[in-house]
Amino acid sequence: MSQLKMYWFTDDPLPDLVLPEGYSFSHFSEKTHARDVHDWNECIRTWTSSEETDEERFRQEIYDFKDIRPEEDVWFLDHGGEHIGTATSFVHQPAGFGDMHWVGIKEAYRGQGLAKYLSHQIQKTLRGRGVPYVSLTTSEGRPAALKSYLTAGFVAVEYAEGMLERWRKVLETYGIDRLRVVHEDATPYGIVTPAGFIENAKE
Repeated sequence: MSQLKMYWFTDDPLPDLVLPEGYSFSHFSEKTHARDVHDWNECIRTWTSSEETDEERFRQEIYDFKDIRPEEDVWFLDHGGEHIGTATSFVHQPAGFGDMHWVGIKEAYRGQGLAKYLSHQIQKTLRGRGVPYVSLTTSEGRPAALKSYLTAGFVAVEYAEGMLERWRKVLETYGIDRLRVVHEDATPYGIVTPAGFIENAKE
């Protein structure tokens, strides 16, 4: 099944967020490669089994993306000298739009609303790089992440069969009245509500 796709347009408002006391941001570093790769995997690790080593997964998800510059694009959220969260920001070339890639929080820190600070940092970073919008993919199976992205101002993208019905159910689940929907090329499409879809409607 295709993942849900969302865009955030960089001319939309981006409220100021201040990190809680004791938290800070840092970048992946080749000087601390082994530690950073391990912590990155701990932050994004899911509950599905995998035969991949930490190094293999990092290579596949970071090094194998030609547009990702790990020491500039891979962010960590730190607390008490520990990497406890991660997110990656990069620009798709030559298309020129941004991407929020692999947002994750270590299991012991989940449920505290910390992902919003990573999302905000990526949004701010990519806005500063002049992209028109930021893209991400997620699934209904990550409810905390999905709610965080909706709160951060991301809108729905209609790009595969059945997407509107899936978004309708998401809104119903979270008690959200309406959500803007755009085509994959970022042009307007309409508004989805728990009751259905209104084509060409505006917020």
